[in-house]
Amino acid sequence: MPGIGIISNPHSRRNRRHPEQMRRLAYILGQDDNHELTNRIEDVGEAAQQFKENDIDILALNGGDGTNHVTLTKFIEVWGDKPLPKIALLRGGTMNTVSNAVGVKGTPSRLLANLVEKYYTNQPFETTERDLLKVTDATGSRYGFIFGNGMVANFLEAYYATGDPSPAIAARLLGQAAVGTFFNSDLTKQLFRPFRARIELDDEVWTERDYISVVASTVDQIGLGFRPFIRSEEAPATFHMLGITSGAVTTAMQLPRIRLGLPVPEDKIRSAVTHSAEFISEQPIGYTIDGDMHIADNGRVLLETGPRLELIIK
Repeated sequence: MPGIGIISNPHSRRNRRHPEQMRRLAYILGQDDNHELTNRIEDVGEAAQQFKENDIDILALNGGDGTNHVTLTKFIEVWGDKPLPKIALLRGGTMNTVSNAVGVKGTPSRLLANLVEKYYTNQPFETTERDLLKVTDATGSRYGFIFGNGMVANFLEAYYATGDPSPAIAARLLGQAAVGTFFNSDLTKQLFRPFRARIELDDEVWTERDYISVVASTVDQIGLGFRPFIRSEEAPATFHMLGITSGAVTTAMQLPRIRLGLPVPEDKIRSAVTHSAEFISEQPIGYTIDGDMHIADNGRVLLETGPRLELIIK
C-alpha cells in the first residue's frame, strides 16, 4: 500500500552513537508505513522489492551521503523502469553534503515528523529536482551525486585513516593540507599525487595528461561548504566537471574562490558541462562516489547522467 518507506543504516556513525534515534523514527511513523534496518546490502535489495510492491509515495533515507548512494543504487536496480518515489534525505550520517547542497536542514526526527504530518494532512511539500550521476566500471554501475578521483579520493583515504571521521577532523585535515602545500609536506605529497588519463566528453576531448584531480557533480557542493560546481544546474541531464592540472600551491590559492562559489580561471581548473565523460588510463583509477571508495582496475570509468529525482526539502 502507498505510504512512507524508511531505510535506516544502523552502521552509520551518527546512528551508532545515537541508537535511540532509530527507535524514535519508528515511533513517529504511521502504522501503515515501513521502516527497514539494513545491516547488509542484501537487506537493501529486499526492502527495495517490498517498497516497490507496496508502491510507496516517499522513500526516506536515514544515513549519510554514502548510505544514500548505496541505497539509491540498489533501488534503481530493483525498481528498473519504474520511477522512484519522492526522496527525503533525513541527514542521519556524519557527512550530509547532498542534503546541505539542496537546502535540507534539521535532525532526522524533526525532518520525519514534518514529513509524516504533511503527508497525512495532504499539505504540499517543497521539493527540488536533481539528476543522479551514473558511474560505470568493469564491476557494474553505481549512482550518486558527487564523483571525485585523484586529490579528492586521496583526501578521503587520509580522512578515513584517522579512525574518527567527522566534519571537524575533515576541516583540520584540509587546513593541514593547505598549509603543507607551501612546505611540500608528506601529507601534501600524498594528497596531490597525480594520475594520468585521457577523458572523452560529449563535445570535446581532454587530452592524455597528468591530473591532480577530476571531479564531477549534479549538486554545487563537495563538502565543508565548498561550492566548486557552480554550473551543476546549467542544463538538465548534465553534470558539471572540473579538471585540476595545476600544482598544489596554485590549487590551494584557489580555495577561497571555491569556498565562495566563484568562478575559477580556466587556466587553473578546467571546466565543462556534459552528459557523459569516459576516463581512459593505463593505470587503475581510484575514485569516490558520495564518500564511498571504489577502484577501476582496468583504468576505465564512464560517467553519465542517471535518473532525475524529486527531493523533498521540507
